[in-house]
Amino acid sequence: MRALYEKTIAFILQYIDENRLQEDAQLPPEAKLAVLAGVSLVTVRRALQELANQGVVRREQGRGTFVARSRLRAETTRMGSLRNGLHLDAHSKLTTRVLACTAREASAEESKALALQAGASVWELSRLRLLNRRPLILESAVIPKLLAPNLGGHFRSGRDSGSLYELLEREYGMKESREEQQLVSRPADTREEELLGLLNFEWVVEVSGVSYSARREPIDRFRLVFVAKSFAFRLAAAPAFAVEAVELA
Repeated sequence: MRALYEKTIAFILQYIDENRLQEDAQLPPEAKLAVLAGVSLVTVRRALQELANQGVVRREQGRGTFVARSRLRAETTRMGSLRNGLHLDAHSKLTTRVLACTAREASAEESKALALQAGASVWELSRLRLLNRRPLILESAVIPKLLAPNLGGHFRSGRDSGSLYELLEREYGMKESREEQQLVSRPADTREEELLGLLNFEWVVEVSGVSYSARREPIDRFRLVFVAKSFAFRLAAAPAFAVEAVELA
């Protein structure tokens, strides 16, 4: 059961979204928020302090509470590195922390998605993406070991090797041409809460699917978990003839 202050945080986040408050927009006074949320001033202040700790709002003595940052626009349908799909300004620094890169046997579901024989070996790469030191995206990829036999060496000791797709193209000649994606919004699980610094009621947006080469060969099965409150998603699709032209090139 959620604590009252957690429900108040959810209410304030919903208020920001429904009223389309952008960066530097002022929130209503604490007393009005308390009335709107049906809680005490103490609860509102605790909720606002938690949101301030997360960098969602900023509190200015004698002035009030303001939206500290607007949602970051993400276009997951853009090909290539994650950075290509994020609208970052010149002051934003996107960094990567490698959590693990291990070889294992593909599951039945992975074998089907990646057109592999039962028991085939795959690499599983897990990474945490941070924007200005804030963990915002948890990323995993499953790549057939047959296509990238030495992939693990590029991520030894947690070393960041930059864009996975640029690495696959440069080292193994696998250029991504097309993706099939599924996007769902759901509550974060315990591991995601820990790695992304979320409270136990917060939601994430999960984008998962398979990427293909121009020859329609599956390259990897991917999953990206975004902190829901930090992103606004823009989805775009190419006309069918354009996709066919890429595949036949």
